Order: sequence, then structure tokens, then C-alpha cells
Amino acid sequence: MPVYMEVSRLHRCVTIVARGAILPEEIMGAAKQLFEAQVPQFAKLVDVAAANAEVSPEQIQRIAELLRGGPDVKRGPVAFLVSPEKGEFARAFAATQGERPVSVFTRLREARDWLARIDEAERRADAGAFQSSPWSDPEREAVMFRRGQRRKLPIRQNRPTYAV
Repeated sequence: MPVYMEVSRLHRCVTIVARGAILPEEIMGAAKQLFEAQVPQFAKLVDVAAANAEVSPEQIQRIAELLRGGPDVKRGPVAFLVSPEKGEFARAFAATQGERPVSVFTRLREARDWLARIDEAERRADAGAFQSSPWSDPEREAVMFRRGQRRKLPIRQNRPTYAV
């Protein structure tokens, strides 16, 4: 599973997970899919802790420019999850972002909590917003990218179990 992306329109969040050796073309393919999904204002959790990629500064700049969009587009926060000894791509991407909140974490709970705090602040500003967990959307979508191919994946639903 090189790059897996899940979009939750209900909770306005995107989860991206990269594992193993990732080619720059796979990263650009995921960035294009993210751009086509039209979710710049959504919060993004990008897990690259178990990924290896050789990406040049020019390639990072192209990815950032693709995802930046127009000057009037509001862009949501991005939380990168990296392993303690890695994270060059995440830090280089964060340096290109300007006003968008981007942070790098080594623990998933810290990344989710940071995104939740930003989301909570935005929801307070918009008092009528729906309140729930961003990782429980039954209508979320999933896509996997591998060697230039794109495949939609089914989402497993957590079904309640009942004791008898």
C-alpha cells in the first residue's frame, strides 16, 4: 500500500497514509487526486511515518503549488505524522505553506488532538456546525494509488456487537 487516501466530506477531513518506498510520481498522483477532490479547506492528516521517498525540493515545490490553489481559497490545517528519525519531506512541505497551519508530529494522538483543537475553534466561530468525530463518517471515500494506478476501496464499517 504505497499511498492510501480517505476523504470524509461529512467531517471535512482527509486521511493520507503512505507506506514503503514511494515514488515521486505516486506522491504527485495523490496530490492531484487531492486537488481534484476539491477539499482545500478540509483538515488533513498525512501519515508518512513508515514511508521512504526521495523527493527533490523542486518536486516538493510543485506539489505545494498544486495544492495551494488560488489566493482566495481557504486552506485547512495539515498534520504530518513522521517517525522521529525521518520527516524531511513533511518539514520541507511545511516550509512552503505560509499562512496554512502545518505541524509535524511523531504521535498519532498528538496529531489528531491538534487537528481537533483547530476544528473546535473553527466550529465555535460557526456556532451552528455539526459536532462529531472526524474519523467516524459512514460516507467517507477511500482511494489507493500504486504504480500509476488508482483504485477505489470499500470502507469497513464498524458495526455494533450485541451481547446475548
